[in-house]
Amino acid sequence: MKKLCGLLVGLAMVLTAAGAAAETVAGLPVHVQKLGEGIVRVWVGDHISSTATTAFATQKGILVVDTTGIPVVDRALRGVIARELGRDDFTTLVNTHEHGDHTGGNAVYADCEIVGHELVAAGMNEALADRDRVLQWYATGIPEAEARLAALPADDPSLPSLREDLALDRLNRDVLLSGEHAPPPTRTFADRLTLDMGDTTFELYYTGGMHTASDIAVFVPRHGILMTGDTMSDRWLTDTPGCLASFIARPGVRHDFPKLLKNWEYLAQQKDRIRLLVTGHWNGELSYDGFAARVGYVRALWDGVQAEVARGATLESLFATFALDARFPELAQSPGFNRNNHAMTLMELWTVTTGQTSAADRLFALIDEGAGEAAVREVVASRGAEPARYFFMEGQLNAYGYRFLQAGRAPQAVAMFRAYADLFPESWNAYDSLGEGLLAVGDTDGAVAMYEKSLALNPENTNGRDVLARIRGGGATAAQ
Repeated sequence: MKKLCGLLVGLAMVLTAAGAAAETVAGLPVHVQKLGEGIVRVWVGDHISSTATTAFATQKGILVVDTTGIPVVDRALRGVIARELGRDDFTTLVNTHEHGDHTGGNAVYADCEIVGHELVAAGMNEALADRDRVLQWYATGIPEAEARLAALPADDPSLPSLREDLALDRLNRDVLLSGEHAPPPTRTFADRLTLDMGDTTFELYYTGGMHTASDIAVFVPRHGILMTGDTMSDRWLTDTPGCLASFIARPGVRHDFPKLLKNWEYLAQQKDRIRLLVTGHWNGELSYDGFAARVGYVRALWDGVQAEVARGATLESLFATFALDARFPELAQSPGFNRNNHAMTLMELWTVTTGQTSAADRLFALIDEGAGEAAVREVVASRGAEPARYFFMEGQLNAYGYRFLQAGRAPQAVAMFRAYADLFPESWNAYDSLGEGLLAVGDTDGAVAMYEKSLALNPENTNGRDVLARIRGGGATAAQ
């Protein structure tokens, strides 16, 4: 999610068919959950994975954790919080991380001290650079969603969810169009920070690295509440978990695993003091056991990858040593985990440990930005060099080629598939993919040559055999 700023839509009260009052804002239902005396959690939507804002009444005012990222919604929810707590002396806002669906409503609390990790501001600025691309997506995505909705029968069970998705997309688009910028935190920290709110203290801990660079956890000992932001969840309440869908160490996200583990493991040791774990979005739940298992997972990989590298292991061998199903069976089917996410985490830990980065990532970036063939060839030619600068994963190369192809960028897909075939000349799949790319740019003769090469390496390649039959029968087109 990106940074979100204001719309001028007020809080409304509407009547349900049964005659009971249902509170809404911007067409979305408002929910209020009481977590304890003087603690409320509020959010909007029955289906969308919206951020939940949690507020605590303290001797030194109301402390709020996170915004929804849509100022019109946050203004309304601020009023709901004041009503539910019976007071409106807001003094502090805490951002659990940089994403716009948590920071985009900061202006609504501009009269408060805004607290967050020292990397939040940089993350917010990076999101601003993506504004035009996101608006382009909304320009096509919103009309397509409107058309889908219009085509569905009135009794279609998917309508409520689709309507909320569309309402959220419109809100997000409009706040981007407004051009407003949310203010960053006014008070920051690098590792740990304690906020003294009189009768209640809030302990803030850096936990960045498995979601964003600026993630923090918020522990409230008085109430036994641990807030984990968007880093993890072990149960989803809807079919669209949103930001809670992955537990990954991503390339390009700053990591400090020793500090992350120090803080997570300290919090895990507070088991007897933790009454409730609260996720950043309303549609996720987290148990203590789920939290501890995820902390243990990162510790096992952090220590294990370093030990394996010291023993001379290869990246490929790590996938066998740390196979998700065999090594972490309790997490293999758990929310946020799948083989792709696990592989990405292993590759990122390999990079942190060895300094080697993904050749596929580099090639994708070069081709995406229109770099010349010489730059691409330089990466390809570096395979086998010592010391190694890149690691080369066949699956990544293939996936990036199809990413270009699915985006309608066939020439870039061909360039990616050619690099794949050059790097893995004995891979029948590389030539099969290159053949598909060449067909997409209209080079039928080139495609035939690649499919024939693929079949020579793997006579069981039924896809290649079928495509060649269609080409020779006049049935294949550049769109295939």
